[in-house]
Amino acid sequence: MWKKPHNWLIAAAGLLIIVLLGMDVCHAVNPETGQEYTVRFTDRLIYIIFIATSFILSDLTLMAAKNPFHQVFIAIVNAIMLGGFQIWLLFDFFTTRLPSGLRMSSVYSLSIGAIFPAVAIILLVLAVRRAADEGTAQRIARAFEAQARKNNR
Repeated sequence: MWKKPHNWLIAAAGLLIIVLLGMDVCHAVNPETGQEYTVRFTDRLIYIIFIATSFILSDLTLMAAKNPFHQVFIAIVNAIMLGGFQIWLLFDFFTTRLPSGLRMSSVYSLSIGAIFPAVAIILLVLAVRRAADEGTAQRIARAFEAQARKNNR
C-alpha cells in the first residue's frame, strides 16, 4: 500500500487536517496590554466535526488501497467536504461579531492553520489523479489479459 505515491499524498492530507486540533484559527494582540487572544479549532464544535470527518475519510481512503476507483470516490468526497470546511472557516471569520459589536475580521488575524484545508484539497486532487491513472491502467491490463485468454482458447 505504501509503495504507491498517491497513498502518501492521502496520508499527508489526513495528517495535515488532524494537526489542526492543536492549532489556532485566528489570533489577536491587545496593543495596550500586549495580551494575546486566540480562537482554537477545538473551541468550536463544527470545526471538530469537520476535522474528525475528514480524518476518518482519509483513513477510509487508505483502507480502500486495493481498489483505486473506490479511493478516487472517497478522496473526492473528502475534498468536497474540505472545500465546505474552508468556506465555513472564512464565512465564520468574516461574519462573526464579538461581544463588543465589532466583526471578528476587524480585530483578529487568520493563522496559518486556516489554509490547511485548502492545502489538503490540493494534496487530495493530486492523489485522485494518480489513483485514477492507476485504476485505468489496471482495467486496461485486465482487459488485455482477458483478450489474451480468449484468443488462447
